[in-house]
Amino acid sequence: MIEKNVLPPTPLFLLQDIQQVTLSSTEAWTFSGESTHAVLIVTKGSGQMLHESDQTSLLDGSALVLSRESVRQISAVTDDPLRFLVFYFDALQQQDQVTNAFSPSLSWHFDRSSCAFHQVDHGTELALTLYAHRQASDPLEAFQNQIRFQQLLHLIWSHAERQATVETASVVDQTISYMHTNYAEPITLDDLANRAGLTPRYYTEVFKKKVGKSPIEYLTSCRMEHAKTLLRESNKRLREVARLVGYADEFYFSRRFKQQVGVSPTVFVRMNQKQMAPVTFHYAEYLLALGIRPIGAPEEQVTYLREQLRMKEADEIVSLPENTPDLIKSLQPTFILTESTGDSAAFSKVAPTLALPWLDHDVFGHLNILADVLGLKDQAHMWLKQHEQKVLKAKRSIDAHIQKKETFLILNVRPQSLLAYGARNIGHVLYKSLKLTPPKMIQEELTRNPNFWATPINEDQLSQYAADWLFVHIFDDDRSRAHFLELMKQDVWKRIPAVQKGQVVMLSPIWFSYDPLSLDIQLEEAVQILTHANTATLSKEKRNILHG
Repeated sequence: MIEKNVLPPTPLFLLQDIQQVTLSSTEAWTFSGESTHAVLIVTKGSGQMLHESDQTSLLDGSALVLSRESVRQISAVTDDPLRFLVFYFDALQQQDQVTNAFSPSLSWHFDRSSCAFHQVDHGTELALTLYAHRQASDPLEAFQNQIRFQQLLHLIWSHAERQATVETASVVDQTISYMHTNYAEPITLDDLANRAGLTPRYYTEVFKKKVGKSPIEYLTSCRMEHAKTLLRESNKRLREVARLVGYADEFYFSRRFKQQVGVSPTVFVRMNQKQMAPVTFHYAEYLLALGIRPIGAPEEQVTYLREQLRMKEADEIVSLPENTPDLIKSLQPTFILTESTGDSAAFSKVAPTLALPWLDHDVFGHLNILADVLGLKDQAHMWLKQHEQKVLKAKRSIDAHIQKKETFLILNVRPQSLLAYGARNIGHVLYKSLKLTPPKMIQEELTRNPNFWATPINEDQLSQYAADWLFVHIFDDDRSRAHFLELMKQDVWKRIPAVQKGQVVMLSPIWFSYDPLSLDIQLEEAVQILTHANTATLSKEKRNILHG
């Protein structure tokens, strides 16, 4: 059985008559209670439309849509004549779906707050063509004129959609300006919607579409930015700060502040002391990128800073075992930075603590959040700008040495598993910064989720992820190295295009780190690797990793 889709009833528009009107400066033309609707196109001169106490300017190219119940008066405003074309039409509404009968609709009206539109593209040209063929005796030509009229309506209504979008964007901008000026006043959604001339629901919809958050969310963000400035730069009491940014209740303000910023106002003040001496877990490289040396960090992280990044500052950082609040206390930190919200309770007894979950943001998101909380936005902007310049330089160099169609796979080898990487962690520099092409399977994952991390695969699936270049990272343990040696003996490995071309790259430990400082070094290594003809130029250290 074939199902028949029933389309919703839609009006049809039938052109009935076309007239040309020419007005001198002393004449007026009135449209009042006509039996049909009308479209008016100005073809020469300028004038005005009067409706009750409202007045609208009319220029060459202006279009008016007048419903049958409209009352409008048109007049010229200069000594030059005003000329316009009037297209009278009926809106036919389907009355019976069985017989498909249509009849003039008495209720149809143009669903816009304004009926006047300026400079409708190609509107005048099409209107003049319609007028030239108004008395066509050939049925086909008369039919063609009906089609032209539908095109004219489409032009006008498409223009109306665009004009409405522009007008809506303008009122959104006006309310944003109002928020930035009056954030200390009690402002409600109804207040903002009234200023925009829109219903609260529609205002919220268009605001969120333009800005990315609701009006009240934006207002809260605006207030918190001002609160952060006051907390950093003044000695005002918390109650006064709350009042100055629009909150009568300081406790409610504190809750909203913590929701927005991640720490309470009191902790925020401590974290913005001029002499910062933080203890950090997982984010040492981020703090160093912002110009802050932590006084304590996990032993593994200090070793990485010293041996891999070769930073002299590492010698002045105390190595700490995990979860040792007593040892941290003796360092007297100004604040503690951790990736785990579970640590906050114990750590906060020692010093103000900020928990920044690792998976909530990418490397730049974490950097910007820290910079915002610590009042170091300028430092973050400077680092990001310098890194961006390095990326552009690296990409120009690499693009000159590789083929556009070449694909790149990143493989992480663990004791009993393999991971094919996406654009986070190891894949950030290759896929996000350098925009190298991943295999089809990875590209599909990235299309679904631009921050896709990695997917487990087995040896049999390697052929599905085959690529022209293979970047391999092996965990630094005997079982992982043995796993890789066994993998290299298998036929599926030998059939990978990258293996056959000699384009297998063994990555240094730096590639497994995901932080601002490591990204810079990964970028340098990518240039060294990909601007040579093959991997024979790999360092002895990297070849030793390859051969176990």
